[in-house]
Amino acid sequence: MGLTAAFIICIILLGTLLLTGVSRRSSDEASFFDRVSTKEFRGFLAVFIMFHQTVVILRYAGIDTGALEFFYYYGILAVAFFFFCSGFGLIKRRMTDENYIKGFMRRRIFTVLVPFFICNYIYLTEALLSNIRIGAHFGFGAVICSFFGIFLVNNQMWFAVEIMLLYIAFRIIFAKVKKPLTGILIMTGVVIAMVVIGILSGHSGSQSMSYWFKGEWWYNTILMFPLGMLYAYKEDAINKAVRKAFIPLLAASSVLLIVMDIVHRKLMDKSIYWTEFDGAPHPLLDKLTGLSQETVFELVFLVLIVTIMSALRFSNPVLRFLGKISLEIIMLNYLMIGKLLFLYYRYGIAVYLSAVIAGTVLISSAVYIIKNLVLERRSGLFDGKVN
Repeated sequence: MGLTAAFIICIILLGTLLLTGVSRRSSDEASFFDRVSTKEFRGFLAVFIMFHQTVVILRYAGIDTGALEFFYYYGILAVAFFFFCSGFGLIKRRMTDENYIKGFMRRRIFTVLVPFFICNYIYLTEALLSNIRIGAHFGFGAVICSFFGIFLVNNQMWFAVEIMLLYIAFRIIFAKVKKPLTGILIMTGVVIAMVVIGILSGHSGSQSMSYWFKGEWWYNTILMFPLGMLYAYKEDAINKAVRKAFIPLLAASSVLLIVMDIVHRKLMDKSIYWTEFDGAPHPLLDKLTGLSQETVFELVFLVLIVTIMSALRFSNPVLRFLGKISLEIIMLNYLMIGKLLFLYYRYGIAVYLSAVIAGTVLISSAVYIIKNLVLERRSGLFDGKVN
């Protein structure tokens, strides 16, 4: 199968996954950006991220991705939605439950911490075995730091680390601050500090044993987290405005998204975040240019998605299932991409992509079940509930 055919099949798969079971929302629904709907939409984006990450690795391996190159440019939009939803959900629960902070560690942080360390040890074991086979050697200090998650054996585990840091900051801040807006402003300051750290940290010279905050992915989507908080804080007013101006918002955000996409592709093709390696005269200015453009790109995308979700509900059992394991999918997809690459060389892109998707879903489901056993939660994969 050719790359163009594979791309068309991927788009059909994504379209079918999203549109199966779609229904119109009642105009009486005051809240349409609810926990269930957003969780299921994250299931759709998790599949998109699988395609994105696969294309990224194939590019690094020097493999022509052809039409599949489409998925390379939009990973940030999917991750931006994840951060936006996380910020939204935290403030939404905090405003409706005065005791939300009690038990927060178990409900929020441990649900990320447990699968993070399970995945971390999978990657560490795989890395150590691989290096034994090829005769390389990790220093004792690096192995110990990796064991405790201070170094990332696979730096694509960054998302779990960053979301945990945000949860911890939220727990500390809102344990003391009672006014939601004050807490949101302080959290925004924390996020800006994390962005500055990320910009100044540059990139790691290796895909393994990487320090935290190495790479633009640590900071080029995180600003959507406090924006999600602000949306939750003013949800009723924003939702009314969205419904009132539905057609203008839909048209304007669609056009702006196309414009931002064109600009973004040009910046990406210039390796805007990697200019420190090219001897560019203004590497910091280049990074800030990229961050500014991508922030607007993400914001326009979120406006478009919120507008669409005000009119349509995307829901089906597959989305519900994938939404539950979306975090595990993000963390474990790289394992399958690398371990199954031989299938690409032997059987082609169709078999390889199918195996990557199936393998990632299977191992993510296993880790999800183990997580629930550790946390003594009773949520199963197919019980119809969203957690």
